[in-house]
Amino acid sequence: MRFDPADGSKPTEATVQTGTLAAPPRHNPQHEGFRFDGWTLDGQPFDFQTPILQDTTLKAQWTKVTDWTLSPNHGPASGARVTISSPGRQEPRFSNIQAAGEQTVGLTGDGRIYTWTQDNTPKHVPFPAQAPDGFHYLQAATGSQWQAALGSDHQIYTWTSQQATPTTLKTSQNTQLTSISVNENRLLAVDQQGQVYAYQTSQADGNDPNPKPEEQAVSRLPGQAKAVFAVASASRIIALDTDGQAWTWDATNTRNTQPEHIKQNPGTRIIQTAALNKGFLILDSQGQIRYLAGSTAGMTPVILPGGIQASRITADKDQAMITDKDGRLWAWQPGSKPMRADNGNQQYTQAVSTASRIIAINRQGGIYTWSLDAQGRPGKANRTDTTTVPILESASIDGQALTLHKTNDAWQAQTPARKPGQAIIVITGRQNNQTFTRNLNYTVDQTLTRDTRSASTHTVTFDTDKGSPTPGPQQVDYPYGRVQRPALDPTREGYRFDGWFINNVAYDFSKPVTNNLTLTAKWTRLDSTNTWKINPDKGSQLGRQQTTITPSPGRGIRFSQISGSKNYFYGFSLAVGSDGNAYAWGDNTYGELGDGSTTERHTPAVVKTPDPKTYPDLPPDFTYVQVSAGGWHSLALGSDGYVYAWGWDFYGQLGNNTSGYSVYSYVPVRVRDPNNPTDASKGLKAVQVSAGASHSLALGSDGCVYSWGNNPYGQLGNNTTTDSSFPVPVRDPKSPTDAIKRLKALQISAGASHSLAVGSDGYAYAWGYNANGQLGNNTSGDSANSPVPVRVRDPANPTDTSRGLKATQVSGGYAHSLAAGSDGNAYAWGYNGIGQLGNSTKKDSSFPMPVRDPSSPYDSSKGLKATQVSGGENHSLAVDQDGNAWAWGDNDHGQLGIKSTKDQWFPVKVFSSAQSTSTAGPWLHVAQLVAGDHHSLAIDTDGNTKAWGINDSGRLGDGTIKESNVPVPVAFNLQPVISAVRFDTSPATSLNQASNSNSVTVVTPAHEPGPVTVSVDYTLGGTGQILTDKSLTYTYTPLGVLPKAGGEGILLALATGMTGMGGVLASRRHRKETRQLVHASLE
Repeated sequence: MRFDPADGSKPTEATVQTGTLAAPPRHNPQHEGFRFDGWTLDGQPFDFQTPILQDTTLKAQWTKVTDWTLSPNHGPASGARVTISSPGRQEPRFSNIQAAGEQTVGLTGDGRIYTWTQDNTPKHVPFPAQAPDGFHYLQAATGSQWQAALGSDHQIYTWTSQQATPTTLKTSQNTQLTSISVNENRLLAVDQQGQVYAYQTSQADGNDPNPKPEEQAVSRLPGQAKAVFAVASASRIIALDTDGQAWTWDATNTRNTQPEHIKQNPGTRIIQTAALNKGFLILDSQGQIRYLAGSTAGMTPVILPGGIQASRITADKDQAMITDKDGRLWAWQPGSKPMRADNGNQQYTQAVSTASRIIAINRQGGIYTWSLDAQGRPGKANRTDTTTVPILESASIDGQALTLHKTNDAWQAQTPARKPGQAIIVITGRQNNQTFTRNLNYTVDQTLTRDTRSASTHTVTFDTDKGSPTPGPQQVDYPYGRVQRPALDPTREGYRFDGWFINNVAYDFSKPVTNNLTLTAKWTRLDSTNTWKINPDKGSQLGRQQTTITPSPGRGIRFSQISGSKNYFYGFSLAVGSDGNAYAWGDNTYGELGDGSTTERHTPAVVKTPDPKTYPDLPPDFTYVQVSAGGWHSLALGSDGYVYAWGWDFYGQLGNNTSGYSVYSYVPVRVRDPNNPTDASKGLKAVQVSAGASHSLALGSDGCVYSWGNNPYGQLGNNTTTDSSFPVPVRDPKSPTDAIKRLKALQISAGASHSLAVGSDGYAYAWGYNANGQLGNNTSGDSANSPVPVRVRDPANPTDTSRGLKATQVSGGYAHSLAAGSDGNAYAWGYNGIGQLGNSTKKDSSFPMPVRDPSSPYDSSKGLKATQVSGGENHSLAVDQDGNAWAWGDNDHGQLGIKSTKDQWFPVKVFSSAQSTSTAGPWLHVAQLVAGDHHSLAIDTDGNTKAWGINDSGRLGDGTIKESNVPVPVAFNLQPVISAVRFDTSPATSLNQASNSNSVTVVTPAHEPGPVTVSVDYTLGGTGQILTDKSLTYTYTPLGVLPKAGGEGILLALATGMTGMGGVLASRRHRKETRQLVHASLE
């Protein structure tokens, strides 16, 4: 077992026998400014009641300790509106829950325990009196009347609701216990020798409300078998040994019975068991569940729908809860089939059933509770909070009270007029029945002055290629101007518009314009095989006739800009399409795909556009211009000039003046205006965005750099280490202590915890984390972090502080940095443990080093000529002057694209496909190249997007989760998925999907005779914005007129119909003649 503290220090190791339980380090790790939230495996809280079957590395999970914040933290001398935001609840992350009756007990990742009943708020269980330093709980268990816990000292502690503090349970001398379980009045414990101890207590009554369990017997498994953990039902005990074998014996006579082996299939290893009133539920290492009805006889399979594998089981009385591998929950009782117990909105790691409720831990360690209705359908999941919301009671400046107005979890106040300089706003409040006082720093600004800079102008023209209308030419300023996508798309008879291109590559509207250029319309020809169809296209005016609608097979839309995320476990990708939509695929745990869901996508899904109800000024022709993928969040630039964000907002990285562990947005929200962060109608206008792991950057339309989000290392560049939930200006490196002056830049890039920019003076600047020299200013180490921009040193004169690296582009990796130098060479600096600097060594560098020439990788005088560079977590990419793609560094998942997983210390050419060879190619030629965490993306010179590397969450977008060590095409275009059909204005009914196609059948509504337009609502790939096609026409025929058609089958139908009509007429004539005869006889 390896325990990685994930704070830059060395992991610790422990030897664990296969099949036994691991124990965390005796003391929790410490990280200044952060709270330890527990050990994680694959990004999820690890439950130490899981047997270890292979080498395992657990990573520490940290949460930044936050406090009250003031925004803005400066303002004019005339006074300003400020927002005082609370740090939120700062909820713990849970790793395990147990329940009995109405009692629930939860264990947090850092070893604390909370208990609660059905209608109560969780109550923190204190540590025992005289607990040693660093003490924490390892396990928690509960009966309906009392609870027990295993401490980090391997002793058992018990308590009831009437006791203030847990007390030690008397055990045999020197006994070191490793696991416990409780079933009503019985407690079982297993020691390091594999012996099972049984304790029993009488039920609590008026004479003894706090009964203490007493040891009844010690049981040993036969032969060399050693127990790992044991559970008890009402009448029997079952124990699992280190080989995954199960043993059972009589619980009512533990002293005089011997454990018996339970028959199980050869090769089956049991890893978990849960006790019901009668019998046990058993889970093996292959995810299969069986029910043992109380004896050593055969077990009955419990099969989940679709044969899906299970990952966790719990039980209380006659009810069991099953968590499957996909995080879905199932309720089961003996004699019945598993029933779905969650609504699918989240993924869970474990669940229990208590009374009529389900209590579950999601994959982020949060506790959620809901009920099942009479039909067993799950209700809405509500988060269970362990702390109360902090309340602000007063605020004052210079002794003058401020009037507070509460909005959500923040308070607004108006500061009075004051002389420029430093001030302190004193706040007081209450949380969890405790009072607090805080001092918040506030600066009254001097008069703002702005600099000016001349700019060159270039002409952009549009060629519609026989389409119309033709947009007028645009005059675009450099460096901050951008081509504006024409609001009205051109049309062309017999064609569909795919976007604006240069040759075969979709134009990237986020790029600065450096020369005159012409953008050309690209079209997809509409022919008999590439149009929407309706069959039949005629029918009776009465309606009630079925017709089939088939969408067009697709369009020639291509991606114009791409971005890969900065997260190993929650990887995803973003892109902008030539149609102006944003697309996303991969992990979606935190809503980082922006499609309004948390559903993982293995092919591109359309990102929702901002809500016009929330933003009434949103233009009707809104499109996306640029996207950037962070660690758990995403950024985008809209055609309205505003910055938008979505995903997780733990540190305020969405920039909309909110933050918190449980704060997410599954759809785009507007990043706030730095000057008016409390006004949701305003926003930050920018020309470029870049997302870091948990912070964000933007290059404002005023040329200034803005930042927001996580800031422990100064990566926001505003001379603080305080997080900000709205944009703050990055300081001017020439005057870093002057809050008025700002960094002006031409291009920006956010690394994991550091930031880079090309200044308006052409020099590269960096700020933030610098443990490995990634700032490039000839310093490194934890004390070398910089909260303000510093100039990256000149590679030829790294000790000369007056010189610097001139660059045209910079890119931040996880702990290294890259630049395309003004001299045409590629440079790299920072961490180099896997060769990501590309200089044929593995030695870190605190200043820029030339990336080696691939043809002479050991000649330090030669370098790679590059026009683009991109840094991943530990790999690097570049595009040379001929459009070749180069890669170097870490290659553990094939992210270098060279048909192997061997690391490379200098640049190697990226293969074009699986058919490429290392000697003959063909090689990948690209227009754009970006590095994600452990994957890579490119737009090739044919305009197609390819991806390679890790693919566990579908981040490659090829429709699979299989990683690839060579580029594979991203699965695009998306097929239309029809959601509604209207004939004129009347909706069709009975919409059904045709099998094995994206066609649908509908039943027509009634309508007056004549042709009508058929409006078909659809989404691309089934998600995102609703689009409408109106190319189809349907003709309603009047009564008595049959539709004109051809073909022998139709003629036969007509003949049959006429025969039927003749019969009707003959019948009518016969009735008339009969009536006439009757009348004649009466006369």
